[in-house]
Parts: sequence; C-alpha cells; structure tokens
Amino acid sequence: MIPGRVLDVSALVDIAVAKTRYSRHVVAMCLYRGGGLCVPSTALAAVYSIAPLDTQAELFDLIMGPGVTVDDLTAGKAPDIGELLDGANDVVAGHVVWCARNTHWPILTDRGDQLTLLDPRIMIDPIP
Repeated sequence: MIPGRVLDVSALVDIAVAKTRYSRHVVAMCLYRGGGLCVPSTALAAVYSIAPLDTQAELFDLIMGPGVTVDDLTAGKAPDIGELLDGANDVVAGHVVWCARNTHWPILTDRGDQLTLLDPRIMIDPIP
C-alpha cells in the first residue's frame, strides 16, 4: 500500500534534518513505485520557519522533484478547510487533512491522533 503520501510538518522536518530514516524511506518508495507526494504549502511554510537554514536545501530538492505536488491554500479551498476545522485554529492541520481527503493518500505524520480528530476516516502512516 504505497500509492502516495501527504506530508505533514513532522514528516518534512524528519526529511530535512534526517531525524529518522523512516520518512525518507517512505518518500523514496512512493516515488519509486510511481506514486506521488502531496506537500501542503502551509506545512512547508511552517517547516521553513523552524528548519535550520543548512537543511532547507533538502526541502527544496524534494519539492522540485518529479511526482511531488505542492498544494497551495487558495481562496477556493478556504471555506472547506474552515468547515473542516470547526473552530480549531490549526490551519496547517486542516490543510493537511483536506489534502488527504482529496488525494485519498495516508498522511505521513507523528500527530495522527490530532489529525484524526478532524476526520476519523483519514489514513495515517505514523512516523515511529
């Protein structure tokens, strides 16, 4: 079951700083097997705000690669994401869950419990 993945903040940080090998392995397998990656732009912005400058090249290489789509938060998506959040303030989480709903791919994350509160039907690929 490796069609593709939606990458949450924790997965992007894991890839950027090589915290574990798991995220990099999952990403490589998705792309190798012809799947894809969806990177919500809100998650990418959050990671750029906290990732050390010397690791940001890893992120740039990732998002510029074939099979990777950066999903922008547009005005057309804002109402759906707002409804999904239902009063919660984590726009990044809402955008990540919205992307998972639309791609039908699991979210690679270490905060699956929080994300499934927004939608219990989404699939989670937990980072160990």
